[in-house]
Amino acid sequence: MPNIKSAEKRVSVSATKKLQNQMIRSQMQTAVRKFNAAIAEGDVETAKKLLPVASSKIDNAATKNVIHKNAANRKKAQIAKALSQLERGIVVVKVDAKTLKQAEQKAAAQRKAEEAEAIKAQRNEAKKAKEAAKAPVSKKAPAKKAAAPKAPKETKSEETPKKRTTAKKTPAPVVTEEPTEVEDEIK
Repeated sequence: MPNIKSAEKRVSVSATKKLQNQMIRSQMQTAVRKFNAAIAEGDVETAKKLLPVASSKIDNAATKNVIHKNAANRKKAQIAKALSQLERGIVVVKVDAKTLKQAEQKAAAQRKAEEAEAIKAQRNEAKKAKEAAKAPVSKKAPAKKAAAPKAPKETKSEETPKKRTTAKKTPAPVVTEEPTEVEDEIK
């Protein structure tokens, strides 16, 4: 963190200039990307319209010292060469790193989705096979049950059940009877 007032100002000025430079560089790269997309599609008319726009953005970046003037000349030569090759019928597809990475990510996401669908289909097939294996057993069982109908279950009366008491039961009184004739004979 700067301690001197002039150093603090330098930090804020450099941060502002950085944002301005990023904006100019982004505009240049966007113009070149649009031009390259037109070239990749094989659209000569759109590419001819975008060539002067891209060239002016590149020159603008060079004049503001965002990129070196030799780098600007090289970029302009590359895009002009791509357009002339397209006009002559030579197919050269120029893809920048960002577009290439996006295409790879889309392909990877599509592969992952296809693998997930394949796994899901396998699980469904296994589930159906398992159900099919159980199906004949379950079909035979109802046939046997149909042959021997069940008797209807008796329903309990609608009386409320009695509550159980925890009190101890008293023993039943012992009744003594007179011996019967059978008992007399045994004695």
